[in-house]
Amino acid sequence: MRKSLLGLVAVCALGCGSSGSSSTSFGPPGADTTDPSDDPSGGGSGSHSAEPSTGSTSSGTATESAGASAAPSSGSTSTSTETGAYDASVSDPNSSEADILTAGIWDDGLNYSFFTSYLAKNNSMPGSPGFSVSDFDASHTEFATRSPHAHLDATLVIDTTGSMSDELSYLTAEFANITSAVSSAFPSVDQRWALVVYRDRPNTDPGDDYVVKSYDFTSDMGSFAATVSAQTAANGGDYPESPDLGLEQMQQLSWRSDSDVAKLAFWVGDAPDHVEYASELKQAIVDAHTAGIHIYPVSGSGTDDLLELSMRSAAAITGGRYMFLTDDSGVGDPHKTPEIPCYFVTKLAKDLVRAISMEVTATYIGPTSSDIIRTVGDPSAAGQCPINDGGTVQIF
Repeated sequence: MRKSLLGLVAVCALGCGSSGSSSTSFGPPGADTTDPSDDPSGGGSGSHSAEPSTGSTSSGTATESAGASAAPSSGSTSTSTETGAYDASVSDPNSSEADILTAGIWDDGLNYSFFTSYLAKNNSMPGSPGFSVSDFDASHTEFATRSPHAHLDATLVIDTTGSMSDELSYLTAEFANITSAVSSAFPSVDQRWALVVYRDRPNTDPGDDYVVKSYDFTSDMGSFAATVSAQTAANGGDYPESPDLGLEQMQQLSWRSDSDVAKLAFWVGDAPDHVEYASELKQAIVDAHTAGIHIYPVSGSGTDDLLELSMRSAAAITGGRYMFLTDDSGVGDPHKTPEIPCYFVTKLAKDLVRAISMEVTATYIGPTSSDIIRTVGDPSAAGQCPINDGGTVQIF
């Protein structure tokens, strides 16, 4: 089993918004402005090892309605083009579990040469989705220019096996802060949320009481938050799980087809797919791209090289970005240092709000200086970091 971020799912469940209509070049902005999210946090998920499978029953698909270390950053600059501000008064002062988790977010599209070098070293590992360089080239070109959106359809695709359990309370506690920040920043956006939860196939983990379940889109944020909170983390058996089935089930939801709807999926997990189902995972990612759904993976503790590759591939092909929990919060087991040379650590809620804001506004948004907890690498004021081969990467 492994640890996941089941609770994170409801992250935006309570509010997101914005408007706009013109096509916008998707590159680093030139000015530092205010981030719409408050100070919610982001942080760890635990590691996990393979465990024997137990039990003997399982069910099929059910559809229901309803890093490297670095010194703390002090003077780093950032860029942002969001509007609105987080209202701290919505935080629950009695919740000791809110504002905890920490995370980084990385855009391989801003660093495409570095990404192709990463692929050259990792893309042939067993279980890789197996996208070709030409596949990534096509997506990179496609998402160089984006358009803002007036509405939002967002889905949480979450691994709910047993290793996720100790993340749930922290993530659930942060939901109100996150959704309030987004709705404050974009009050006019018509948002809907859906949930998909997955575990594993009966031939690999026969003890799971379901394989995948889904809860279709709703605009009732209170109802959606309750649906997320009602989920439990259990079973899981061996280390790999079935994210391919979760991403496949996501396609069956009632996504709106309007061009002014931003379509996002937060895929939250801490274990890779089974290597024998790599082609199924690839097809699920292709289908998401065809449907216009941008995948924002969030990796938890227990992440290995294959999961990072699969998640970064999914983000690159569909136009999303890779997100990863870090050890800075002190929550959960140790987290994998991503194969990324330079990044900012902020609270998870900040990254989630930024992700939604970027999709709504079609503008790249970096963290504000006050949000940065720690900096890995040595970014310049322009957001560039030197790397070992003599080149640079761009972190905002």
